[in-house]
Formats: sequence, C-alpha cells, structure tokens
Amino acid sequence: MSKPATNFQWNSLDGARALSIACVLACHLLPLGPKTFFDLNIAVGQFGMAIFFALSGFLIAHKLMTEKSLADFAVNRAVRIFPLLWLLLILSFAWRLPELEFKAVSSHFLVFVNNLPELYLRETEHLWSVCVEVHFYILAGLCFFLLRRSGLYLLVMVGVLLTLYRFQEQALFNTTTLFRLDELLIGLSVGLLWHSDNNIARQLKKILSSINPIFIMIALAAASMAPPHPVLFVLRPYIAAVLIGALIYNQQAGLSKLMAASCWQWLSKHAYALYIIHPFLLTTWLASGDKMTMYMKRPLLFLVLFGLAYFSTKYFEKFFIEMGKEWLRKRKTSVPKPFITPAPSAADSIIYKRHAKNTV
Repeated sequence: MSKPATNFQWNSLDGARALSIACVLACHLLPLGPKTFFDLNIAVGQFGMAIFFALSGFLIAHKLMTEKSLADFAVNRAVRIFPLLWLLLILSFAWRLPELEFKAVSSHFLVFVNNLPELYLRETEHLWSVCVEVHFYILAGLCFFLLRRSGLYLLVMVGVLLTLYRFQEQALFNTTTLFRLDELLIGLSVGLLWHSDNNIARQLKKILSSINPIFIMIALAAASMAPPHPVLFVLRPYIAAVLIGALIYNQQAGLSKLMAASCWQWLSKHAYALYIIHPFLLTTWLASGDKMTMYMKRPLLFLVLFGLAYFSTKYFEKFFIEMGKEWLRKRKTSVPKPFITPAPSAADSIIYKRHAKNTV
C-alpha cells in the first residue's frame, strides 16, 4: 500500500509488490488448475499475501523511523487507504442499503469486519487484509510513539508469540487480526535491520547478501500450498521476510535483477487500487453468466479493472494524498513559534539601575 521504491537497493521491491498483486488477481479471477491434489488458486493467493505482508512490515518500520512525526505517519496512511475504500463501500451499500444492518455497515467503515466474518458481503471478503493492515498501523504507531525503536523490537517478539499461538490453534486460514497479525509484525524485523549498524546487524546483512532469493521464493511457494502443511504454513511470514531481505541485500542475484526491471513498475504503482476494486467488479455484468461465458468476459473485466485502477491512482487517490500533504504542511507552518524574551540592551541596563536606585 506504499509508493514504489525510491532507494536504489529497493528497486526489486517494486517487483515483489507487483508479483504479490498479480498472484492475488490470479487467485480471484483465473482458474489455475484442477483441485484434485492441490488448490492452486488458494496457494497462489497465500503466496502473494505472504510477500505483501512482509513487504508492508518492512516499509512501515522504515517510515516510522524516518517520517518527521507520528501525525505525518497517521495522515499519510489514512489518505492512502480510506478514500478509495470508503467510496466503494458507499457505492456497494447504496445498492444494498434496505437489507443491511447498522452493525454490518459500521464494521466495514471502521475496518473491523475481519473480526466479524459473518458480516462480509460477497464483494468485501478481501477486505480482511486491509483491516489487519490498519490494525497493524495503529499498533506499530502506538508502540513507536511510546517506546520508539524498542517498541518495534517488542512487536517482533509479539509476532513470534502469535505464530506459536496460531500453530497451537491450527488457525491456518483464519483471517481475524489475532491470527494474521504475525505476518506483518515479522516483516518489521527487516526494516529494523535496515536501520541498524551494530555487529549483529552487519553479520545478518552479510548472510542475506549471500542468499539466492530464488531458493527462498521456492521455499515460500512450498509453504503456501493448499491444503497447507501445519508447520510450513505458519513459517510463511519468516520465509517471506528472508525473501524481502535477500532481494534488498543480494542485488546481484538473477531474481533481484528481474524484480528490479521497469516492467513491474505499473503493477506496483497501481497495486492498491487493483486490490480494492477487483472484487467489486465480480458483482457486475462482467462476471455474470455460466462459467464459460464468465471467463470469456474475463479479458474485458481485466481491461476495465486496469482502467479504473489507473484513473483511481492518477486522479482520485492522488487528490487525497496531495490534500493530506498540504494539510500537514499548513499544520507545521501554522504552529506558533515560542516567544523568546529579547536580551536586555546596554541602555535597558542603565534605565533599570536608575529605576532601582530611585525605589530604594
């Protein structure tokens, strides 16, 4: 949900983000094979989400440690996420309004519906990841505000505990915050590593620079298979975090160079709009009819989806992002400067001494 990479070592992350959204779109919009031994649609979707969450954890750690204030962080995240999300919810609810309860509407707008899955609509089931992401922003921002960098280290340890709990409960496909937050919290570790320069950090960076990310990607694909392996599946956040680290530090690897190619930039830039919009199109004529008719319309659905994502990113979302930046700029310039009492001049000292002498 962040802008394309700007640091030259992060160019491969544009490719990682693009790959993650491509996997999610393929999971939801394309038939990827028979479901005899493995469900490839679910596997590809889980693979894409693991990359996305690890990448998001890394970027949020970086932004918390580099943005000027927590207000900047909060406003920038809010104007990035909510305008498009709320617009589509308004359009969807306006069509369904007579049959909706207040609880369903409020849980969607307050991005809490992933913890009340019975309230999902057909076109909003994918919003579980947005809900978890927002909850992660709030938790990470609060911990960083209270404890600074130590708060992020604490959250990584909490992520490990949540993984253990998830394994104990075997809640592999549960999309509530409690059972998916670890995927983002573990990603924080890569961001903390980027901003560390002690001996341990240097050794870890050296190890990551020697790892070929293609092998880590294969391991992540194996851990994402469906039906899931009970151990490998809960290790996905850790494998995905290593993948992001290897892409950053091993720039000479073939996969890193491939992920850094400019062909990925469009998908990366429009990833959020593509993710938010595509399930809503599945409720339209573009996804109607029998299976054959539906898939014959699929190229048209992709064309409409890419067009809407382009318009949303370039105009609609950009308007609110710029508005947020302008509000932050005005907020900073409108803060009154503290009043500083001027130092007394030589003349002031003489007048004071005369006045003091006359009052004795």
